[in-house]
Amino acid sequence: MNPTVLHRVLLGYAGTLAAVGVLAYYIGPRHSPMSLLGGVGGGALVAVLSVLWRKRVLWSKPALTTAVGIFTLSFLWRAVESWLRAEIYAACVLAGLTALSLPLFVVLFRRWNR
Repeated sequence: MNPTVLHRVLLGYAGTLAAVGVLAYYIGPRHSPMSLLGGVGGGALVAVLSVLWRKRVLWSKPALTTAVGIFTLSFLWRAVESWLRAEIYAACVLAGLTALSLPLFVVLFRRWNR
């Protein structure tokens, strides 16, 4: 994948994380501030790391790959937990975020040493 295209995909991913966090905060039954903080904070982290990676900061690529990997595992874990608790709305959103994060993590992991 072209670095410019990957950078745009990462910025789109960051925007998606922020938008889902805000949406989950307003629609969620408990108005969890954690979803707002996690979505907006995680999106901001990915956006900043993506910009640093684009500017060729040495440590940004491993940090970006690790952050997306941690998000992927977190979404997967929380999705399974939500399915077990029969929280269908949260489980579907988290499963969608897992499905969005996993291919991005694979692409970043394959580009680790390039």
